Amino acid sequence: MKAAVFYQPHVPVSIEELEIQPPQAGEVLLDIVGAGVCHSDYHAVDGHIKREPTPWVMGHEGAGIVREVGPGVTSVAPGDKIILSLDAMCGYCRNCSNGSPALCETHPPGPVSRMTKDGEPVYHGRPTFVEQTIVHADACVKVPDDTPLEQTCLISCAVITGIGAVVNRAKVEVGASMAVFGCGGVGLNAIQGGVLASAGKIIAVDRVPYKLELAEQMGATHFINAAKENPVQRIQEITGGGADYAFEVVGFPALARQAIDSVRPTGTAVVVGVQPTDEEISVEGWHLLLDRTLMGAFHGAARARVDFLWLLDLYNQGKIKLDELISRYRPLDELNEAFNDMNQGKVARTVLVFE
Repeated sequence: MKAAVFYQPHVPVSIEELEIQPPQAGEVLLDIVGAGVCHSDYHAVDGHIKREPTPWVMGHEGAGIVREVGPGVTSVAPGDKIILSLDAMCGYCRNCSNGSPALCETHPPGPVSRMTKDGEPVYHGRPTFVEQTIVHADACVKVPDDTPLEQTCLISCAVITGIGAVVNRAKVEVGASMAVFGCGGVGLNAIQGGVLASAGKIIAVDRVPYKLELAEQMGATHFINAAKENPVQRIQEITGGGADYAFEVVGFPALARQAIDSVRPTGTAVVVGVQPTDEEISVEGWHLLLDRTLMGAFHGAARARVDFLWLLDLYNQGKIKLDELISRYRPLDELNEAFNDMNQGKVARTVLVFE
């Protein structure tokens, strides 16, 4: 089967033929139908994060059809359509029981190897830049048979991470003002989350005019080109003293600092973007004495078995936009071209499709 394999930073990803093992106890073998190309996938390629061990099979956002199940799996069966969660949830550990299954203690993220090349192990988490993948059954969310997986694969990460950061983690109130720093695939969904939460002012911040145009389609009410004006100052002007919430959705400490600088006393800044390995975020101490909050949000504080299904319902009702988020479909062989499109600001999301 074909798979995208990462070896080292600053080198194009290799599309290779790998062997895949049958599913073991508790595991599921999926045929991938659609996989979204997320910037966090590229972070290993540009050195933003350290990816070890290597070689590493890439991708995390996707959807597919069950081909085979391992011993003990009863939650899904061959032929079922699945939206894959990037985190698995046992339902019994402390975090699952306390309502934080995205941080399940039974299935911590970590490298495994159910794939090989010429008999040598190739490592992975829950990869989606593959024709087939091995995942734990607890990461599979079964969806109706009529679900279009090439579109709804975005629910796997971009949609829940953005919308969930707003409605699950920050719990933005009706009428609140919010700013979104970064209008890529996840940031655009944070804007959609603001619409769902009935936020008052939804301020989109980006350096690419095309991304700001997309933000308007998703429901943003105000727009700041950070290449031309100071976003902190402009947000304070628009809101009359600072936003109630600000979401950093790019992955840089300097932007996290801008986010907390842009909220009013008692406001909340939420770090959603994947930050560089080993770097720190610092804030002025006075911010905290004025009851400002700096919080993180992993995978939109997802309860995947619940959240994926209501997001799918909203999509079917026309209340959230998925089709409009997809700028282009490409085959797996064009992954590096998809990364180039993303880095040049030409797309909101590219979806890899498989025959």
